[in-house]
Amino acid sequence: MILSDIIGQEISKIRYSYQPENEHGMQEFHSYLRFATKEVIFLPKYPDNEMDLIEYYDKNKTCSFGKAERCGMASRVLFKNKKIVDVHFRYFEGTPLEDSSGILELDNGMYITENNFGPPGLTNIDLMILNSEQFAALGDDEIEIRSFNSMRS
Repeated sequence: MILSDIIGQEISKIRYSYQPENEHGMQEFHSYLRFATKEVIFLPKYPDNEMDLIEYYDKNKTCSFGKAERCGMASRVLFKNKKIVDVHFRYFEGTPLEDSSGILELDNGMYITENNFGPPGLTNIDLMILNSEQFAALGDDEIEIRSFNSMRS
């Protein structure tokens, strides 16, 4: 499954793994998406339409999907059985930000992304479910948000 294959996929579950401290002394957080088709991937990090997202997940997961933590009920209602309509990526000076996860746009107008790494006590690392105003605020004079769908056209 490559990046373009997730457009139109229905999310059945999102789980996550959290490490309060990794080998670099940083907090670490990774979301796992499970589709209605039972395939599991991470939130995409790169606008690379060649990378096999399932293989990448299998090689880099910190725990199995079944043992990962569940999101709260209020969050689950916002993404469960919703389809992905686009994936957006953050760019700085024309280059994708490597330390930033993609932002999934869902068919209900919500967006999902995550903050993966940060120093303990200083950074809120977590799954982020955003409305359109919060999504628009992710970009600024230095950070450009680009749609994967518009990059393919």
